[in-house]
Amino acid sequence: MRLLVHSGCFKKTKVNGEEEAYGLTAASTLLIKDKPYCLSPTVSVFVDPFFVAPFQSLSSWFKGTEITLWETVHGIKFWEFMNQNPAINQRFNEAMASDSEIMTTFVVKSECKQIFEGLGSLVDVGGGNGTFSRIISEAFPGIKCTVLDLPHAVANLPEADNLKYIAGDMFRFIPPADAFLFKLVFHGLGDEDGLKILKKRREAIASNGERGKEIGLVDDVLVDEQDIPAPAPLDTRLLQDIPARGTLLPDVCSSLLVFVEAYPTNTGAPVSGVG
Repeated sequence: MRLLVHSGCFKKTKVNGEEEAYGLTAASTLLIKDKPYCLSPTVSVFVDPFFVAPFQSLSSWFKGTEITLWETVHGIKFWEFMNQNPAINQRFNEAMASDSEIMTTFVVKSECKQIFEGLGSLVDVGGGNGTFSRIISEAFPGIKCTVLDLPHAVANLPEADNLKYIAGDMFRFIPPADAFLFKLVFHGLGDEDGLKILKKRREAIASNGERGKEIGLVDDVLVDEQDIPAPAPLDTRLLQDIPARGTLLPDVCSSLLVFVEAYPTNTGAPVSGVG
């Protein structure tokens, strides 16, 4: 308990002025099940052996030729592994959904509401069970939201008048829309795969005529340590990047370089970014 108090998960208090007890902090409150904005599924996934175990193979990864630690351990890319393991993939989607509940409240209903105003359609690429898009569709009934993901991810999900699901491969086809949302899509990809997806978005923009001009990015990118106010957040982000993305250099913002390569400045496509 001393460690959990020190890390901010719990706080020490007194009962009746004498008896020592422990209480919840803002962080641990987010782990209470059946409460709004519960991050328990997210924490459960990221401390699960299937996600933690690859870190035991860092030495093999350094000596090998695989781009990511995940490929060193499992022999396939992160998303391919998820596709072949439906039970784990379901837990991962639940984790992403719990994260989306909090993120969407911040993005849609508070700080970035203006990003979505005036849009007629939006494609949530790799959107899983569509939690993010569902909240957008409820907040903006005039936006027709489409969630694109692999068949097993969108099978038998309930639709609404302005919320639809399409089973497909983001590397092959992206349907046209006014806006494209990528929530933690590039986080698990190398630069080459990220570039492929962005080029497919560019094709979708071109096929939507004059309205296909908006791009939305919700993802982590790497920045220089001097731009981070405290070391802990950067440590966490780097450790999270290692298994699937395989990036260790904090001074390389490769995600942005890939975006620039896929969308040259003469396309006229503005970018709205949160992450």
